[in-house]
Amino acid sequence: MKFTKFFTVFAVALLVLTGVMGAGAPVAAQDAKFDIKPIIQNYLTTLPQGFSGIGPADTLKALQGDPKPYLIDIRDEKDFKDGGYIEGAVNIPLPMLTQSLDKLPAQDSPIIVYCGIGHRGGIALVTLQLLGYTNVKSISGGFANWKNSKLPVAQGVPPAAEVTGAKAPEFDPELFKVLDAFITNLPSDYYVVAPTAALQSFQKTPKPFILDVREPKELTDKGYIEGMVNIPLRTVYDNLDKLPAEMDAPIVVYCAVGHRGSIGMTSLLLLGYTNVKSIAGGFNGWVAAGLPIVEPAPVATEEATPAK
Repeated sequence: MKFTKFFTVFAVALLVLTGVMGAGAPVAAQDAKFDIKPIIQNYLTTLPQGFSGIGPADTLKALQGDPKPYLIDIRDEKDFKDGGYIEGAVNIPLPMLTQSLDKLPAQDSPIIVYCGIGHRGGIALVTLQLLGYTNVKSISGGFANWKNSKLPVAQGVPPAAEVTGAKAPEFDPELFKVLDAFITNLPSDYYVVAPTAALQSFQKTPKPFILDVREPKELTDKGYIEGMVNIPLRTVYDNLDKLPAEMDAPIVVYCAVGHRGSIGMTSLLLLGYTNVKSIAGGFNGWVAAGLPIVEPAPVATEEATPAK
């Protein structure tokens, strides 16, 4: 099955991303004069349908269209050891993103970012959108999903991005300071946690707060991780009172495939929560690892009325 093949590639990608719960590198302290809360509230509550994710097939179609999107591979040098990238991409490693705005196109130009499995893509997506780039998408499942979809792969490494000459969006310099400090100080695990490591953390004390940011119907249809609290992504800010009061309390976020989980995780970190991680591959990654779930309740169906 295609699902199984994807997570075979996905499991290999996790070898360089596996982590356990912990505070990681601290998020840079915010300027007391700058309040990012209303910005994050507006961002989360106005997320578009699809959450700015794009599948591999639609990415290929976009790359064959006009205008072609500016394609950014945000992986690091070590990520290229398995070989290959998406033709047409330029490389800007995620920790260098905020210091590379001169290498991006105009703020309304189409931009697509991708990483290994989609987690870092979510971080880049949030960062660029908060800075005013209005047409950014992230490839769901990243390069692993692209390869699993049997789409063409260029050999070697993508070329480094060059200065484009485009004017960067206008943004609050204090917002940029917060985002720049966050991006340039990302820990080596990028706040991702492998499903098995997440399960181990759930069995320890203190147990992390498990945040499921999917829509309720997804839980009904697919099941969920025992002990989770369901707060759909668009409503997370308005339900912060349901999260731990301690800003350093461990929190694990997950969605279906990792895209929304990364967005939620990034938003919480920017709000000042210091111990947040997102499950790599989301609920699908958890299931593919053979970990326990609460099965969805069967839907009651009416018996057919016998024909007369």
